Amino acid sequence: MNNSLINQKSFLSQKLQKDIFSIICTKKINAIIIGGPKGLGKRNFVLKLAKFILCNLECKKEINLDNFEENKFIFKELKTTKSFYLFDNNSHPDFFYLNDDEKIDRKNIPIENVRKFKNFFYKTVSISRIKIGIIDTIEDLSVNSQNLLLKTIEELPQNSYLFIISNEPANILETIKSRCAFFYVNSLGKSDFNKFLYENYPDMSEEEFQFINNISFGSPGMVLDIIKSDIFVFYQNLLEDLINSLEHLHLSENVSEMFKRKDNVFFNNIINLIINDLIKKTIFYIEHKNYIDYTLDKEKILIQKISDNQNTKHLIDLQSQIYKNMQLAHLVNLKKSDILIASLKELSGM
Repeated sequence: MNNSLINQKSFLSQKLQKDIFSIICTKKINAIIIGGPKGLGKRNFVLKLAKFILCNLECKKEINLDNFEENKFIFKELKTTKSFYLFDNNSHPDFFYLNDDEKIDRKNIPIENVRKFKNFFYKTVSISRIKIGIIDTIEDLSVNSQNLLLKTIEELPQNSYLFIISNEPANILETIKSRCAFFYVNSLGKSDFNKFLYENYPDMSEEEFQFINNISFGSPGMVLDIIKSDIFVFYQNLLEDLINSLEHLHLSENVSEMFKRKDNVFFNNIINLIINDLIKKTIFYIEHKNYIDYTLDKEKILIQKISDNQNTKHLIDLQSQIYKNMQLAHLVNLKKSDILIASLKELSGM
């Protein structure tokens, strides 16, 4: 576990955090799912919560909620515990963190590690009179691993807590959901999200603000990834290439290198979102002879070019075909970046 993760900000509401604490204090349910879009601090909250519980139960019989105030964990009185330092050093014997760092390949966490996770709960407690395990995320488990997780939940000892983080909770097996307390973390509302952007990125241009606001779905974590990956600059260059290409798609060296260098899940997902957004904006323009409010200046030029060669039906069919091709790529191990480039080429009518 990267210790910097625990110091990042969480965007769970005060009420949601209190509700999670209430379930823990009842001691009636000890398997909890915290689901919602990526980038809202679910991992950060669960890691801090685990550390907080372990520190408290090392020196007290009950979890002390007095040290949780106004959306913050107060560790001042807990710094003298062994748990505080063992947790930070990734060596707490009563804690197991199962995450995608354990992957052997790019698809799933090995089932052997899920077995180790299950066996962990049957070992004798060492320091904190309780065991805590975190799965981050359940989407990284195969179907067989999820079935093993189900058995783990069904046989979970009373002096244990199991926290499951999910970015796509709709896909969790219903048998797992039915045996857990489930909490959903909503994306930030428009005013809160705009406030986050203005406070953290005051020098951002108006066009970049529009772009990020449109493409990040109210997720602060996604904003950070977009900015770190220079997606806006890349997109401006890509738009320039699409506008200037005539019969054949010609990508500049910087854009081509980005496709090669950033051929990863995040980059491909973002470009897929961008293409679908372009299709939506173009269809709106064809139908209404006007632009959606948050359309960028270079997008307007490209949309005019696309609308000269495409109609609504073809664009809708293209959108459907892109979805099918991206799903197929996952199954047969094709490069998604190649599919995205081909989609851009067809979108531009080349």
